[in-house]
Amino acid sequence: MTTQEFEIFAARSRARLLTTARSLIANGDEAEDVVQEALIKLYSMRDRLSEYRNIEALATVVVKHLALNVLRHHHRHRTTELNERVLYSEELQPDDRIDELLKAIDSLPSKQQMILRMKHIEGMEVEEIASAVQMSHDAIYQNLSRARRAILEQFKQRKNG
Repeated sequence: MTTQEFEIFAARSRARLLTTARSLIANGDEAEDVVQEALIKLYSMRDRLSEYRNIEALATVVVKHLALNVLRHHHRHRTTELNERVLYSEELQPDDRIDELLKAIDSLPSKQQMILRMKHIEGMEVEEIASAVQMSHDAIYQNLSRARRAILEQFKQRKNG
């Protein structure tokens, strides 16, 4: 793909990619950054883009993955702040359950991680998640249920083992 062809693709796809990013990330500026970063990644591989059947689908996947990384970063940052408050506060006692929960979430398959974080960390509704990840409502509920069961099972194993 030539630079000119890529510029045409980017101009044509930018609005749709931005909609996808905004559906995953509440902050509009961060959504813009995600789309920009995705386009930079795609531009750097423009010589190989002809190997892909659907470049627009590839671009959407790249945006979703980058948005998930942003959500992970926010979650870790919030967890660090919480842990610092726990460590330096006299009225709060250290609670290892938060770390255990984060480890359990990190061990889930990426799709379940993403859906669980969107639902419980970002506070998105199932309808919003389904639209953002282009899955049915039933698939979202099923992935949430599997993720929750897997986390519960991990906690049961730690308690008994």
